[in-house]
Amino acid sequence: MKPFSRRGFLKAMAVGAGAVVGTRIPGSSLIGVARAATPEPTSVVCVYLDGGINAIFTGADAFMNTAFGVTANNATNMGGVFVDNALANAIPQGIRNRVASVGIRHGISDHGNAQRSLFMSGNASAPLMLADSIGGSGAIKAAVVGGNSLPNGARPAPVNGVSLQPITDMRATIEAIAGAQSAPNIADRGGAAKGVAAAQAMSTSVLAKHKASLSSVDQGLTAAVATLNKPVQPFNVADFNQAYGLNGTNVNNFAARMAAAELMVRSGTNFVIAQDGGWDTHGDTNGNNVRNMVTQRIAPGLRTFLTRMVEGAASERNVVVAIFGDFHRSLPGSDHQANLSALVIGKALKNATSGKTDARVGLAANTPGIAGFWQLLGAASRVDQSPFGANPHTTLV
Repeated sequence: MKPFSRRGFLKAMAVGAGAVVGTRIPGSSLIGVARAATPEPTSVVCVYLDGGINAIFTGADAFMNTAFGVTANNATNMGGVFVDNALANAIPQGIRNRVASVGIRHGISDHGNAQRSLFMSGNASAPLMLADSIGGSGAIKAAVVGGNSLPNGARPAPVNGVSLQPITDMRATIEAIAGAQSAPNIADRGGAAKGVAAAQAMSTSVLAKHKASLSSVDQGLTAAVATLNKPVQPFNVADFNQAYGLNGTNVNNFAARMAAAELMVRSGTNFVIAQDGGWDTHGDTNGNNVRNMVTQRIAPGLRTFLTRMVEGAASERNVVVAIFGDFHRSLPGSDHQANLSALVIGKALKNATSGKTDARVGLAANTPGIAGFWQLLGAASRVDQSPFGANPHTTLV
Protein backbone atom coordinates (compact mmCIF):
# COMPACT_ATOMS: atom_id res chain seq x y z
CA MET A 1 0.00 0.00 0.00
CA LYS A 2 1.11 3.56 -0.63
CA PRO A 3 1.71 5.53 2.58
CA PHE A 4 -0.51 8.35 3.70
CA SER A 5 -0.23 10.88 6.54
CA ARG A 6 -2.86 10.64 9.29
CA ARG A 7 -2.40 14.32 10.05
CA GLY A 8 -2.73 15.25 6.38
CA PHE A 9 -5.84 13.13 6.09
CA LEU A 10 -7.46 14.81 9.08
CA LYS A 11 -6.68 18.21 7.59
CA ALA A 12 -8.21 17.15 4.29
CA MET A 13 -11.26 15.93 6.15
CA ALA A 14 -11.61 19.26 7.94
CA VAL A 15 -11.34 21.16 4.68
CA GLY A 16 -13.83 18.88 2.97
CA ALA A 17 -16.38 19.16 5.74
CA GLY A 18 -16.03 22.92 5.82
CA ALA A 19 -16.92 23.69 2.24
CA VAL A 20 -17.41 20.47 0.42
CA VAL A 21 -15.50 18.36 -2.06
CA GLY A 22 -17.19 17.21 -5.25
CA THR A 23 -17.59 13.71 -6.55
CA ARG A 24 -20.30 11.95 -8.49
CA ILE A 25 -22.01 9.11 -6.60
CA PRO A 26 -23.86 6.50 -8.66
CA GLY A 27 -26.51 4.65 -6.69
CA SER A 28 -25.31 3.67 -3.25
CA SER A 29 -21.60 3.62 -4.13
CA LEU A 30 -19.30 5.88 -2.11
CA ILE A 31 -16.63 6.07 -4.81
CA GLY A 32 -16.89 8.45 -7.76
CA VAL A 33 -17.07 6.79 -11.16
CA ALA A 34 -15.31 8.36 -14.13
CA ARG A 35 -17.42 9.49 -17.04
CA ALA A 36 -15.66 10.14 -20.34
CA ALA A 37 -17.48 13.37 -21.17
CA THR A 38 -14.48 14.96 -22.90
CA PRO A 39 -11.94 13.44 -25.31
CA GLU A 40 -9.04 14.20 -22.92
CA PRO A 41 -8.45 15.34 -19.32
CA THR A 42 -9.99 18.81 -19.15
CA SER A 43 -9.88 21.67 -16.67
CA VAL A 44 -11.25 25.20 -16.74
CA VAL A 45 -9.31 27.69 -14.62
CA CYS A 46 -10.91 31.08 -13.94
CA VAL A 47 -8.71 33.99 -12.87
CA TYR A 48 -11.18 36.42 -11.33
CA LEU A 49 -10.24 40.06 -10.70
CA ASP A 50 -12.59 41.03 -7.89
CA GLY A 51 -13.82 44.57 -8.60
CA GLY A 52 -13.54 44.67 -12.39
CA ILE A 53 -11.18 44.25 -15.33
CA ASN A 54 -9.94 47.12 -17.49
CA ALA A 55 -10.64 46.62 -21.20
CA ILE A 56 -6.97 47.28 -22.00
CA PHE A 57 -6.47 43.59 -21.18
CA THR A 58 -9.17 42.34 -23.56
CA GLY A 59 -9.28 44.97 -26.33
CA ALA A 60 -6.63 47.68 -25.94
CA ASP A 61 -6.87 48.83 -29.56
CA ALA A 62 -10.15 50.67 -28.80
CA PHE A 63 -8.18 53.21 -26.79
CA MET A 64 -5.07 53.60 -28.94
CA ASN A 65 -3.59 57.03 -28.27
CA THR A 66 -6.91 58.26 -26.78
CA ALA A 67 -7.55 56.74 -23.34
CA PHE A 68 -6.10 54.66 -20.48
CA GLY A 69 -2.58 55.49 -21.68
CA VAL A 70 -2.69 52.98 -24.55
CA THR A 71 -0.06 53.40 -27.28
CA ALA A 72 1.43 51.19 -29.97
CA ASN A 73 4.35 50.57 -27.62
CA ASN A 74 2.40 49.06 -24.73
CA ALA A 75 -0.12 46.78 -26.47
CA THR A 76 0.44 43.47 -28.24
CA ASN A 77 -1.63 42.31 -31.21
CA MET A 78 -2.40 38.62 -30.83
CA GLY A 79 -4.07 37.97 -34.16
CA GLY A 80 -6.66 40.70 -33.79
CA VAL A 81 -6.92 40.53 -30.00
CA PHE A 82 -5.00 43.48 -28.55
CA VAL A 83 -3.72 42.89 -25.02
CA ASP A 84 -1.89 45.41 -22.86
CA ASN A 85 1.74 44.34 -22.45
CA ALA A 86 1.42 44.01 -18.67
CA LEU A 87 -0.74 40.94 -19.29
CA ALA A 88 0.57 40.00 -22.75
CA ASN A 89 4.04 39.44 -21.28
CA ALA A 90 2.58 36.69 -19.11
CA ILE A 91 1.28 34.74 -22.13
CA PRO A 92 3.92 32.40 -23.63
CA GLN A 93 4.66 32.77 -27.33
CA GLY A 94 3.61 29.21 -28.03
CA ILE A 95 -0.04 29.82 -27.11
CA ARG A 96 -0.55 33.38 -28.33
CA ASN A 97 -2.40 31.98 -31.33
CA ARG A 98 -4.97 30.52 -28.90
CA VAL A 99 -6.11 33.74 -27.24
CA ALA A 100 -9.68 35.02 -27.68
CA SER A 101 -11.70 37.93 -26.31
CA VAL A 102 -15.25 36.94 -25.33
CA GLY A 103 -17.91 39.64 -24.97
CA ILE A 104 -20.33 39.50 -22.01
CA ARG A 105 -23.04 42.15 -22.29
CA HIS A 106 -24.66 41.63 -18.90
CA GLY A 107 -25.95 45.16 -18.22
CA ILE A 108 -24.88 45.07 -14.55
CA SER A 109 -22.90 47.85 -12.90
CA ASP A 110 -22.96 46.95 -9.18
CA HIS A 111 -20.41 44.56 -7.72
CA GLY A 112 -22.67 42.25 -5.74
CA ASN A 113 -25.15 41.59 -8.52
CA ALA A 114 -22.40 41.14 -11.11
CA GLN A 115 -20.48 38.70 -8.93
CA ARG A 116 -23.57 36.63 -8.18
CA SER A 117 -24.90 36.64 -11.72
CA LEU A 118 -21.65 35.77 -13.49
CA PHE A 119 -21.50 32.39 -11.76
CA MET A 120 -25.12 31.31 -12.12
CA SER A 121 -26.99 29.47 -14.86
CA GLY A 122 -30.66 29.76 -14.01
CA ASN A 123 -30.93 28.69 -10.38
CA ALA A 124 -27.82 26.51 -10.42
CA SER A 125 -24.10 27.15 -10.09
CA ALA A 126 -22.57 27.45 -13.56
CA PRO A 127 -19.08 26.32 -12.42
CA LEU A 128 -20.49 23.18 -10.82
CA MET A 129 -22.64 22.45 -13.86
CA LEU A 130 -19.54 22.71 -16.04
CA ALA A 131 -17.45 20.59 -13.67
CA ASP A 132 -20.17 17.94 -13.66
CA SER A 133 -20.47 17.90 -17.46
CA ILE A 134 -16.71 17.47 -17.96
CA GLY A 135 -16.77 14.18 -16.03
CA GLY A 136 -13.37 12.57 -15.55
CA SER A 137 -11.96 10.58 -12.64
CA GLY A 138 -10.81 13.29 -10.25
CA ALA A 139 -12.09 12.98 -6.69
CA ILE A 140 -12.28 16.77 -6.36
CA LYS A 141 -14.32 18.15 -9.25
CA ALA A 142 -14.38 21.87 -8.39
CA ALA A 143 -12.11 23.98 -6.19
CA VAL A 144 -11.52 27.55 -5.07
CA VAL A 145 -7.84 28.15 -4.31
CA GLY A 146 -6.86 30.55 -1.57
CA GLY A 147 -10.42 31.13 -0.39
CA ASN A 148 -13.61 29.53 0.85
CA SER A 149 -16.19 30.70 -1.69
CA LEU A 150 -16.94 32.12 -5.08
CA PRO A 151 -16.92 35.94 -5.40
CA ASN A 152 -19.26 37.85 -3.08
CA GLY A 153 -19.09 35.01 -0.56
CA ALA A 154 -21.28 32.67 -2.63
CA ARG A 155 -21.14 29.01 -1.58
CA PRO A 156 -23.24 27.23 -4.20
CA ALA A 157 -25.43 24.21 -3.72
CA PRO A 158 -24.03 20.99 -5.24
CA VAL A 159 -24.94 19.97 -8.78
CA ASN A 160 -25.44 16.21 -9.20
CA GLY A 161 -23.16 15.63 -6.22
CA VAL A 162 -20.46 18.00 -7.50
CA SER A 163 -19.63 20.72 -5.00
CA LEU A 164 -16.90 23.25 -4.18
CA GLN A 165 -13.72 22.45 -2.25
CA PRO A 166 -11.61 25.24 -0.69
CA ILE A 167 -7.84 24.84 -0.94
CA THR A 168 -6.15 27.18 1.55
CA ASP A 169 -3.06 25.09 2.31
CA MET A 170 -1.63 22.76 -0.33
CA ARG A 171 0.00 20.43 2.20
CA ALA A 172 -3.21 18.57 3.01
CA THR A 173 -4.04 18.30 -0.70
CA ILE A 174 -0.55 17.08 -1.59
CA GLU A 175 -0.68 14.42 1.12
CA ALA A 176 -4.26 13.36 0.41
CA ILE A 177 -4.09 13.33 -3.38
CA ALA A 178 -0.43 13.09 -4.28
CA GLY A 179 0.58 10.90 -1.32
CA ALA A 180 3.47 12.38 0.66
CA GLN A 181 6.13 9.67 1.04
CA SER A 182 7.92 11.38 3.93
CA ALA A 183 4.83 12.11 6.03
CA PRO A 184 4.92 10.92 9.67
CA ASN A 185 2.41 8.54 11.24
CA ILE A 186 1.85 6.55 8.05
CA ALA A 187 -1.62 5.09 7.57
CA ASP A 188 -3.07 2.68 5.04
CA ARG A 189 -5.11 4.63 2.46
CA GLY A 190 -7.42 1.72 1.69
CA GLY A 191 -8.08 1.06 5.35
CA ALA A 192 -8.67 4.72 6.03
CA ALA A 193 -11.20 4.86 3.18
CA LYS A 194 -13.11 1.93 4.62
CA GLY A 195 -13.10 3.54 8.05
CA VAL A 196 -14.49 6.83 6.79
CA ALA A 197 -17.11 5.00 4.71
CA ALA A 198 -18.19 3.04 7.78
CA ALA A 199 -18.41 6.23 9.84
CA GLN A 200 -20.56 7.83 7.18
CA ALA A 201 -22.83 4.79 7.01
CA MET A 202 -23.33 4.83 10.77
CA SER A 203 -24.23 8.50 10.60
CA THR A 204 -26.87 8.06 7.91
CA SER A 205 -29.88 8.67 10.15
CA VAL A 206 -28.38 11.80 11.74
CA LEU A 207 -27.30 13.20 8.36
CA ALA A 208 -30.78 12.58 6.96
CA LYS A 209 -32.44 14.23 9.96
CA HIS A 210 -30.29 17.36 9.63
CA LYS A 211 -29.86 17.29 5.87
CA ALA A 212 -29.39 21.02 5.36
CA SER A 213 -27.08 21.84 8.28
CA LEU A 214 -24.91 18.73 7.87
CA SER A 215 -24.80 18.59 4.07
CA SER A 216 -21.21 19.84 3.93
CA VAL A 217 -20.15 17.15 6.41
CA ASP A 218 -21.82 14.41 4.38
CA GLN A 219 -20.29 15.68 1.13
CA GLY A 220 -16.88 16.05 2.80
CA LEU A 221 -16.96 12.45 3.99
CA THR A 222 -17.96 11.24 0.54
CA ALA A 223 -15.15 13.17 -1.09
CA ALA A 224 -12.62 11.96 1.46
CA VAL A 225 -13.50 8.35 0.61
CA ALA A 226 -13.21 9.09 -3.11
CA THR A 227 -9.85 10.79 -2.62
CA LEU A 228 -8.43 7.91 -0.59
CA ASN A 229 -9.51 5.41 -3.23
CA LYS A 230 -7.56 7.21 -5.94
CA PRO A 231 -3.97 6.10 -6.59
CA VAL A 232 -1.27 8.43 -5.33
CA GLN A 233 0.47 10.65 -7.88
CA PRO A 234 4.20 11.46 -7.88
CA PHE A 235 4.75 15.07 -6.87
CA ASN A 236 8.03 16.99 -6.56
CA VAL A 237 7.39 19.70 -3.97
CA ALA A 238 10.84 21.29 -4.30
CA ASP A 239 10.47 21.72 -8.07
CA PHE A 240 6.97 23.06 -7.59
CA ASN A 241 8.02 25.66 -5.02
CA GLN A 242 10.98 26.76 -7.11
CA ALA A 243 8.84 27.21 -10.23
CA TYR A 244 6.35 29.49 -8.47
CA GLY A 245 8.82 31.15 -6.09
CA LEU A 246 7.14 29.80 -2.96
CA ASN A 247 8.50 29.15 0.52
CA GLY A 248 5.75 26.86 1.73
CA THR A 249 2.34 25.40 1.01
CA ASN A 250 0.07 28.13 2.37
CA VAL A 251 -2.10 29.62 -0.40
CA ASN A 252 -1.69 33.23 0.68
CA ASN A 253 -0.79 35.16 -2.49
CA PHE A 254 -1.57 35.01 -6.19
CA ALA A 255 1.49 32.97 -7.16
CA ALA A 256 0.48 30.39 -4.56
CA ARG A 257 -3.05 30.39 -5.97
CA MET A 258 -1.73 29.56 -9.43
CA ALA A 259 0.49 26.87 -7.92
CA ALA A 260 -2.55 25.43 -6.17
CA ALA A 261 -4.46 25.61 -9.46
CA GLU A 262 -1.73 23.51 -11.09
CA LEU A 263 -1.89 21.01 -8.26
CA MET A 264 -5.64 20.65 -8.70
CA VAL A 265 -5.43 20.38 -12.49
CA ARG A 266 -2.79 17.65 -12.18
CA SER A 267 -5.11 15.89 -9.72
CA GLY A 268 -7.98 15.87 -12.23
CA THR A 269 -10.08 18.80 -10.95
CA ASN A 270 -12.44 20.07 -13.65
CA PHE A 271 -13.04 23.63 -12.46
CA VAL A 272 -10.71 25.88 -10.47
CA ILE A 273 -11.15 29.53 -9.55
CA ALA A 274 -8.32 31.79 -8.36
CA GLN A 275 -9.43 35.22 -7.16
CA ASP A 276 -7.51 38.43 -6.59
CA GLY A 277 -9.01 41.43 -4.81
CA GLY A 278 -8.57 45.18 -5.09
CA TRP A 279 -9.65 45.73 -8.71
CA ASP A 280 -12.27 48.41 -8.07
CA THR A 281 -9.86 50.95 -9.54
CA HIS A 282 -11.75 54.26 -9.50
CA GLY A 283 -9.68 57.21 -10.70
CA ASP A 284 -7.17 55.11 -12.66
CA THR A 285 -7.58 57.29 -15.74
CA ASN A 286 -4.24 56.38 -17.33
CA GLY A 287 -4.43 52.65 -16.55
CA ASN A 288 -1.13 52.65 -14.68
CA ASN A 289 -2.60 51.27 -11.45
CA VAL A 290 -3.96 48.15 -13.12
CA ARG A 291 -0.83 47.73 -15.21
CA ASN A 292 1.30 47.73 -12.07
CA MET A 293 -1.07 45.33 -10.31
CA VAL A 294 -0.92 42.87 -13.20
CA THR A 295 2.86 43.16 -13.54
CA GLN A 296 3.60 42.82 -9.85
CA ARG A 297 0.86 40.47 -8.61
CA ILE A 298 -0.69 38.55 -11.49
CA ALA A 299 1.85 38.07 -14.25
CA PRO A 300 4.57 36.00 -12.50
CA GLY A 301 2.31 33.20 -11.27
CA LEU A 302 0.09 33.28 -14.35
CA ARG A 303 3.10 33.04 -16.68
CA THR A 304 4.40 30.00 -14.81
CA PHE A 305 1.00 28.30 -14.87
CA LEU A 306 0.39 28.99 -18.58
CA THR A 307 3.89 27.78 -19.46
CA ARG A 308 3.60 24.54 -17.52
CA MET A 309 -0.08 23.68 -17.86
CA VAL A 310 -1.28 25.16 -21.16
CA GLU A 311 1.79 25.45 -23.38
CA GLY A 312 3.87 22.62 -21.95
CA ALA A 313 1.05 20.15 -21.24
CA ALA A 314 -0.98 20.68 -24.43
CA SER A 315 -0.43 17.08 -25.55
CA GLU A 316 -1.59 15.67 -22.22
CA ARG A 317 -4.68 17.69 -21.32
CA ASN A 318 -7.00 20.52 -22.31
CA VAL A 319 -6.63 23.44 -19.90
CA VAL A 320 -8.83 26.48 -20.56
CA VAL A 321 -7.97 29.71 -18.74
CA ALA A 322 -10.49 32.57 -18.50
CA ILE A 323 -9.46 35.98 -17.10
CA PHE A 324 -12.28 38.37 -16.20
CA GLY A 325 -13.87 40.46 -13.43
CA ASP A 326 -17.15 42.05 -12.36
CA PHE A 327 -17.31 44.41 -15.34
CA HIS A 328 -15.13 46.72 -17.41
CA ARG A 329 -13.88 50.09 -16.15
CA SER A 330 -15.64 53.06 -17.72
CA LEU A 331 -14.37 56.34 -19.16
CA PRO A 332 -13.30 58.86 -18.17
CA GLY A 333 -12.84 57.93 -14.51
CA SER A 334 -12.34 54.14 -14.52
CA ASP A 335 -15.71 53.61 -12.86
CA HIS A 336 -18.32 50.86 -13.44
CA GLN A 337 -19.21 49.87 -17.02
CA ALA A 338 -22.25 47.61 -17.44
CA ASN A 339 -20.51 45.00 -19.60
CA LEU A 340 -17.18 43.25 -19.93
CA SER A 341 -15.08 40.91 -22.02
CA ALA A 342 -13.11 37.92 -20.80
CA LEU A 343 -9.73 36.90 -22.14
CA VAL A 344 -9.89 33.13 -22.75
CA ILE A 345 -6.87 30.98 -23.58
CA GLY A 346 -6.89 27.32 -24.60
CA LYS A 347 -6.06 24.78 -27.28
CA ALA A 348 -9.56 24.93 -28.82
CA LEU A 349 -9.62 28.74 -29.04
CA LYS A 350 -8.92 30.88 -32.11
CA ASN A 351 -7.42 34.37 -32.29
CA ALA A 352 -10.61 36.40 -32.58
CA THR A 353 -12.96 38.55 -30.56
CA SER A 354 -16.69 38.42 -30.01
CA GLY A 355 -16.44 41.32 -27.60
CA LYS A 356 -15.02 44.14 -29.66
CA THR A 357 -14.89 47.08 -27.27
CA ASP A 358 -15.57 50.54 -28.70
CA ALA A 359 -13.93 53.81 -27.70
CA ARG A 360 -16.57 54.34 -24.97
CA VAL A 361 -16.01 50.84 -23.52
CA GLY A 362 -19.25 49.65 -25.06
CA LEU A 363 -20.12 46.37 -26.76
CA ALA A 364 -22.30 45.75 -29.79
CA ALA A 365 -26.02 45.36 -29.00
CA ASN A 366 -26.05 41.74 -30.25
CA THR A 367 -23.21 40.63 -27.95
CA PRO A 368 -24.27 37.57 -25.92
CA GLY A 369 -24.65 37.85 -22.16
CA ILE A 370 -23.56 35.66 -19.26
CA ALA A 371 -25.17 32.51 -20.63
CA GLY A 372 -23.13 32.86 -23.80
CA PHE A 373 -19.91 32.98 -21.79
CA TRP A 374 -20.62 29.62 -20.14
CA GLN A 375 -21.74 28.20 -23.47
CA LEU A 376 -18.35 29.23 -24.86
CA LEU A 377 -16.51 27.58 -21.96
CA GLY A 378 -18.50 24.40 -22.53
CA ALA A 379 -17.46 24.41 -26.19
CA ALA A 380 -13.82 25.14 -25.31
CA SER A 381 -13.95 22.22 -22.84
CA ARG A 382 -15.21 19.95 -25.65
CA VAL A 383 -17.88 18.36 -23.48
CA ASP A 384 -20.12 15.81 -25.16
CA GLN A 385 -23.29 17.57 -24.07
CA SER A 386 -23.07 21.14 -22.81
CA PRO A 387 -25.51 21.86 -19.98
CA PHE A 388 -25.66 25.46 -21.17
CA GLY A 389 -26.73 24.93 -24.77
CA ALA A 390 -25.20 25.84 -28.12
CA ASN A 391 -22.19 28.15 -28.25
CA PRO A 392 -23.07 31.56 -29.74
CA HIS A 393 -19.39 32.55 -30.03
CA THR A 394 -18.81 30.34 -33.06
CA THR A 395 -15.93 32.43 -34.40
CA LEU A 396 -13.87 31.61 -31.32
CA VAL A 397 -14.11 27.79 -31.10
